[in-house]
Amino acid sequence: MSLETDLGVSPKRIRLLLRRRKVKQRELAEAIGMAEQTLSNKMHGLRTFTLKDLVCIADQLDTSVDYLTGRIEEPQNVR
Repeated sequence: MSLETDLGVSPKRIRLLLRRRKVKQRELAEAIGMAEQTLSNKMHGLRTFTLKDLVCIADQLDTSVDYLTGRIEEPQNVR
């Protein structure tokens, strides 16, 4: 079982938050110190997200790792 499956990461949720916050995937990749192609591969399921990735993404998108992994249904502003 892959880490992505274990964590239940939902790229759909990340995309939704990107749209709501008017942030481009390229901008998110830069903000979290990841190559744009690497983030794209993770968003398309070609690579798996690490816990560090999720923490950085959650911080940048002002939400929780629980939301990104599907443990809660509504995004939370955590700042």
